[in-house]
Amino acid sequence: MLVVLRALEREDLITLHKWQNDEEIMRLARSFPDHVISKEALEIEFARELKGDDTGRRAYIIEEKSSNKPIGWATIRIHQFQRRVTTADVGLALGETTAWGKGYGTETANLLLDEVFRQLNLHRAEWWTYAENNVSVQLAKKLGFKEEARLRDAVFFDNRYHDLVVLGLLRQEFESIRTAPETSRDKTVSYLQSP
Repeated sequence: MLVVLRALEREDLITLHKWQNDEEIMRLARSFPDHVISKEALEIEFARELKGDDTGRRAYIIEEKSSNKPIGWATIRIHQFQRRVTTADVGLALGETTAWGKGYGTETANLLLDEVFRQLNLHRAEWWTYAENNVSVQLAKKLGFKEEARLRDAVFFDNRYHDLVVLGLLRQEFESIRTAPETSRDKTVSYLQSP
């Protein structure tokens, strides 16, 4: 295992603030590279998670297992606008550019999907990104997500509009992929680490 997901702690907000004010990272993370956020606004945004009061959103810090160093953040947002909870959005961002291209994103996404399907017992996962974020789109497709929608000109940055891509993965697709013959994947699943 390369990474561990752990609960967001108040002291993580300093690092999260740095990452969320980095244009290169936010271009990939939220499709809002020109967005800046204050420490106070970030604390307000994550206040319910820090208290353990928000059952609709789970925020994690991604740690490199070998060093215990934070390298990014991840979220699961459970759709609660239906009577029956069946769907969650998954998202992640590697805030340390030195962690890019090492398989950390793939492993983090797999841990999030294990949480969505095996722990929360949900029916589907969604992955939203802007169309030009090829790394994100390719990662989602590698994990079995299928493109379901394209929202034309849905976000604006760099002085122009960009399409948003919505990808989905159903529980049975996830299970089918996971139960397919494995060649090199470790069969031991480690979900989340508590602080």
